[in-house]
Amino acid sequence: MRGLVIGVILTMAAACGGSGSNATRTSATTARVGPSTSTVSSSGGSTSPVSIAPTQPTAHLVAVRAARQGATDRVVFEFTERVPGYNVAYSSEPLVDTSGRRVTVTEPAVLVVRMESASGFNLDTGKPTYTGAKQVQPADTQAVEQVAQVDDFEGVLRWAIGMHSQTAFRVSTLASPPRLVIDVGA
Repeated sequence: MRGLVIGVILTMAAACGGSGSNATRTSATTARVGPSTSTVSSSGGSTSPVSIAPTQPTAHLVAVRAARQGATDRVVFEFTERVPGYNVAYSSEPLVDTSGRRVTVTEPAVLVVRMESASGFNLDTGKPTYTGAKQVQPADTQAVEQVAQVDDFEGVLRWAIGMHSQTAFRVSTLASPPRLVIDVGA
């Protein structure tokens, strides 16, 4: 089954061809829903969780952006080395950081982006790689109202995307530079 899924992904990637830009978009992501795994095309959206296994070594976050792009709201997490493993899923639980402090997200629907083997601090240099805001308030979006850092602890980064309601989303990655992209309203 895994060989079939990989074959479908490679076939889709070949069919999509290049765009002539330095950015490379993945043609599909792996969605893990319960114990089964399925492939979700990057051209469609869903409210189901999407995840990719963690990568090593640690990927360092350098930027977080949110803006309207075409018919969707786009949230981008940019890294220096590679895109880390991730899990993107709606949560109905209150958000609590590793110190036990509750993180306030003002909107009723919260999409949590958990990135593993990722940090906004480089332990090798002793310096932060992400120096941006912990709360991003996009001005031109329709679904995304707030993007907030929940925590950055022991190689796990968590950010919350606050919205008025659970809206279909699509997850993809881009290269040069490495980016994790969440399109909301897909």
